[in-house]
Amino acid sequence: MSTLIFSVLVVVALGYFGRTIYRRFTVLQKVTPLNRFDNIPERVKAVLIYAFGQKKFVQREPRPETRISEQAAGWMHFFIFWGFTILAVQVITMFGRAYIDDFYLPLLSPHLLGGPYLFLKDIMEVVVLGAISVALYRWGVSHPQRLYGFKPAEEKLAGHSHWEAYLILCFIGCIMIGGLLYDGGRMAYEHDSALVQSERAWQPFSALVGSLLGGRAKFFSDFGWWLHNCVILVFINLLPMSKHFHIITSLPNVFFLKTEPRGALNKMDLENAARFGTSYINQFSWKQVLDMYSCTECGRCASHCPATMSGKELAPRQLLLNLRDYLYAHEDQLLAIKPVGGDGAEAEAVTVGENIVGDALIHDEVLWACTTCRACEEACPVMIEYVDKIVDMRRHLVQEESRFPVELTRTFKGMETQGNPWGVDAGQRAAWAEGLDVPRMADHPEAEFLFYVGCAGSFDERNKRTTIALTKILKKAGVDFAILGEEELCNGETARRIGNEYLYQAMAQACVDVLNGYKVKKILTNCPHCFNTMKNEFPQFGGNYEVVHATEFVQKLIASGKIRLKGDGAQAITFHDSCYLGRYNDVFDAPRDILRHLPGVEIREMERNRKFGMCCGAGGGRMWMEEEPSKRVNIRRVEQALETSPDAVAVACPFCMTMIDDGLKSKNMEEQVKALDVMELVADALV
Repeated sequence: MSTLIFSVLVVVALGYFGRTIYRRFTVLQKVTPLNRFDNIPERVKAVLIYAFGQKKFVQREPRPETRISEQAAGWMHFFIFWGFTILAVQVITMFGRAYIDDFYLPLLSPHLLGGPYLFLKDIMEVVVLGAISVALYRWGVSHPQRLYGFKPAEEKLAGHSHWEAYLILCFIGCIMIGGLLYDGGRMAYEHDSALVQSERAWQPFSALVGSLLGGRAKFFSDFGWWLHNCVILVFINLLPMSKHFHIITSLPNVFFLKTEPRGALNKMDLENAARFGTSYINQFSWKQVLDMYSCTECGRCASHCPATMSGKELAPRQLLLNLRDYLYAHEDQLLAIKPVGGDGAEAEAVTVGENIVGDALIHDEVLWACTTCRACEEACPVMIEYVDKIVDMRRHLVQEESRFPVELTRTFKGMETQGNPWGVDAGQRAAWAEGLDVPRMADHPEAEFLFYVGCAGSFDERNKRTTIALTKILKKAGVDFAILGEEELCNGETARRIGNEYLYQAMAQACVDVLNGYKVKKILTNCPHCFNTMKNEFPQFGGNYEVVHATEFVQKLIASGKIRLKGDGAQAITFHDSCYLGRYNDVFDAPRDILRHLPGVEIREMERNRKFGMCCGAGGGRMWMEEEPSKRVNIRRVEQALETSPDAVAVACPFCMTMIDDGLKSKNMEEQVKALDVMELVADALV
């Protein structure tokens, strides 16, 4: 009778689970298609490293002793994950025991590989119980802000009761306890069975539990079996309805990660596009919807977001949860979209729900707060992509609604009429080079390197000093280089990040045409934004070049002995990582190596450094937008820099220079602490 009851429960539970998963999978087929089935070896490697290796959970950066480290919580998750993975065999075994008393999976009987497995299983049941205790303490006692939500951006999340977290943890605990009771009781009441006794030798903790059960061993063993299996059946049906859906979707989400360069946004087909941005829930790609399914609500993204940290309305987690909840609320409408065409593969051009960009769901202020720094993506353990979603919605605002911060009107006009966001006369682009005898590509087209100065290095008075410093270094080292001078065009990076894809493509294509006209092969630039665009996005327009950032290039000049440096007394320097140089392109060591070669320099790292360095606040077009004084990202970054008591803050980006320099001035520290580009430090130390 008990077997029949259990069989009915299994059929009902698995049937309902199958229906839910089928609906969720069908939703993925109803939204915008996307090709993520390439680069299979790279994807498999990512699953091994990030999913099974849990790299984002247990990595050691920032340093474990710092107040923002989450390594301890990461190891807790590591053991729960691997406990579940290892105990999957136990789950199948206990389900099989409903029909065969001595059921074992092939090769896993106690006389074969089953013994070592039982030992590992026994250990993991106890380890997972310990990890759950830590998790319950965090939820119930220590209340880390990362779990409960960062205000004001996550006011909605912070107001939740979080009962689901407690329920899931209790379920996991019941599964562990049920396993221990079942095995322990079985060892006690079937002590005469040779097979059971052979299991006993491998399961010390279960054996200990069995010894404590006494004459009630059979009852507790049966109770443990029912507890374990019934909780599993309820658990799998709760998963898709909760944040723990990531238990099912996180592995595929990691597998389908972005394998093209991180710094490349997708190129819109402007000539054939029916829309020019994302504003309805079914316009997101299936991978973006899979991201919504996969959010663990861990809060690592929000804890590293400069917009969240500075009190703005954006928190990556809340953004994704709002989209996910809206998606679930309109699931029936999505499923009702009827396919058209003979093969049924093409969906009707319909919209589901209402325009979500604006007052309805995702406020304009949320989207404009993003600096596109990717700190959220770097922190996310399941490889959720945020920047592409935000830029897609910005494209809708700019290209379909013509709705953007008023100050961007001047930025767009400057780019359209003068070819630079400053709006400075394009004829002044090479004014910085007057009297420096800098060769032009027009006169020296066979130059090995094109020094692409960029708009900031050409027009901004403070950043012109960096441009001159790099020129001095190149000439000292005898580098064969030339500049385009007045022929240099803006690459349009700012326009693309803001969402003006049409303007970006026009500027990018014009820039590529000039470069290809000179048959440029190697490009040197000091601007990480130019570096990222020309390296990672220009191939979309036929521009394939070897692009090198100045810090990488000068590092090699120093290593090869082509330039030598002298000291000028002791100097404590903290280095600020540019997002587009570091997180986007993994250039972390070159600038630091240069600083180490400067005699007398002591590098003092900020708490948030390298992959976890905090944005200066200028990326994603924020350089050109107004910011409330109380919510300025650059002020917070400067405060972090000042904690190291430096003599100077070194940067390797013109945007960072502007923001750090302004931040120091706002703190009245510009006399005590200087903002200096790495190139300026090198140029001043040349022998």
